[in-house]
Amino acid sequence: MITTNETTPLKTNSLLIGAGFLFAAGALLGLALPIRAELEGFPTALIGLIGSAFAAGYVVGCLYIPRLVARVGHIRVFGAMAALVAATALINVLWVTPLAWILVRAMTGVAFAGGAMIIESWLSESADSNSRGRIFARYMIINLASSVLGQLVVMVYSPAGFEPFVLVAILACLALIPTALCAGRAPTPLHEVKLDIRRLMRVSPIAVAACFGIGLANGAFGTLAPVYASQIGLPVSAIALLLAGSIVGGALMQVPIGRLSDRLDRRWVLCFTALAAAGIALLLFGLDVREPIAVILIVTALGGAMHTLYPVAVAHANDRASEGEFVAVSSGLLLTFGLGSTAGPAVAAPLMQWAEPRILFVFLASVYSLIAVYALWRIHKRDPVTEDHVHVAFDGLDAMQGAIQGATQETMYLDPRAEDEPRKDRHTG
Repeated sequence: MITTNETTPLKTNSLLIGAGFLFAAGALLGLALPIRAELEGFPTALIGLIGSAFAAGYVVGCLYIPRLVARVGHIRVFGAMAALVAATALINVLWVTPLAWILVRAMTGVAFAGGAMIIESWLSESADSNSRGRIFARYMIINLASSVLGQLVVMVYSPAGFEPFVLVAILACLALIPTALCAGRAPTPLHEVKLDIRRLMRVSPIAVAACFGIGLANGAFGTLAPVYASQIGLPVSAIALLLAGSIVGGALMQVPIGRLSDRLDRRWVLCFTALAAAGIALLLFGLDVREPIAVILIVTALGGAMHTLYPVAVAHANDRASEGEFVAVSSGLLLTFGLGSTAGPAVAAPLMQWAEPRILFVFLASVYSLIAVYALWRIHKRDPVTEDHVHVAFDGLDAMQGAIQGATQETMYLDPRAEDEPRKDRHTG
């Protein structure tokens, strides 16, 4: 590992700047695409498949990009991923057809996974035990801020034009510059994660089920909420604020929910938070709210509940895990979440096309309710974790990760709690 010296802060800052450009590009493209697809008259079911394609590509990227990095190196792969993001963003303008967008969106998912993994690995190598916590916090904050700012760009440039897609390409290219010019040696090879569902189920069945369900619901929301908002007549500026509000709402609830889960059985917190998310979703469906300010405020409250479920589930799994299993468990649950995110838009979109836009919130409420019921059942099937084995939540930083899309297994190694992991398990090759 590179030790802390006079050049480390500069290198870290340059990598964080690159990460900011990358996440801003991802958030902007993730919002502009469904809005543009709705304006182009794409069927809602096909818009859902576009969202599923990105999640599927992201999972594939997490699984296979480490092998590519092992062959040709970090800088070459990151340059290829940045070029792929820029190219796919521009292809979305040149070929405005559902099939092209589904294929291109899958490639975009692979590219964003690879880019994020390389930045996170480099940040981890640039930190020691004294600076890891600060770097992790700054990375999560930049992830959040860049995602929100990227979404707000559509208030200036409408997705009906080419400008947002060109800006995505520009941001992707800018993300390459700090990494390409970063002084110092490349980090050790990326971790190659394997999804072991049986092992995860032995550790915590509720965490596996919850992460898959959260992926179903949150993935559907992230892709289809802009479609819902557009179909009920909200202007593009309100749609941008709606999506940004959901992330901000989740960020505001990180520390309160995290600290509550440190004091109670996390399964109870998971149950009550899932019920709160289900109730707010049903409120949106039942009231059929169409006033922009009211929709934004209610969705902000929904974000406060839905974006805190994932970290509570992961924290509970790590309470159950054996010493040194933090990365393996968290990475496996992240891929489980990704699989749910792949299925969610594909399932919810046809429902919206068959019924009405606000049926999306019935889908969300149904999934969150099932999570709550299963958590309640597990409470009665298994005793709570003893105090000696509870890992105290990390002041909401882990929750921030859950509130923002784009985490990879390399994020786990950047988390200071991974300091105790066996070094031999960290990298392949």
